[in-house]
Amino acid sequence: MPKFALIEVGQTPYLYVERSTSMDPGEISAAMETALGEVWAFMERHGVSPAGGALSVYHDYSEGQMAFRAGFTIAQDDMAAADGTVKADTTPGGKVLHFTHLGSYATLRDDYDAMMKHMEAEGLAFAPPTWEIYLNSPDDVHDEQLLTECYQALAD
Repeated sequence: MPKFALIEVGQTPYLYVERSTSMDPGEISAAMETALGEVWAFMERHGVSPAGGALSVYHDYSEGQMAFRAGFTIAQDDMAAADGTVKADTTPGGKVLHFTHLGSYATLRDDYDAMMKHMEAEGLAFAPPTWEIYLNSPDDVHDEQLLTECYQALAD
């Protein structure tokens, strides 16, 4: 079980494209891969370097469907490069619930379930968005070594 912590975070700028999928892990993975590839190609064409890891931001949750943004953290000045389907935004600043997931992306759901139970026990209220920053890649490490920083915005 991950260690949950209330932390203060600053806003993080990022470039992204939007995707919508079912809750099927295979469909999510395929959509994430194509989205990240699209943003990466855009960044290469425009001379934008990532400022950190790849990320996904989840704003919309509905029964059986998930909409998300996938892209890369960037420097604030690079937000102006956004064009067409590649857009720019920032993650929210303020107090969030944070945890680090170690392992396969397929097991992230287990940690989110534990997070929801923790939030209920602590009297914390969920608010969109939720975001994840991927500290390494399945291209570089085995699934059990994947590290994902997870952030949950909280209602006031």
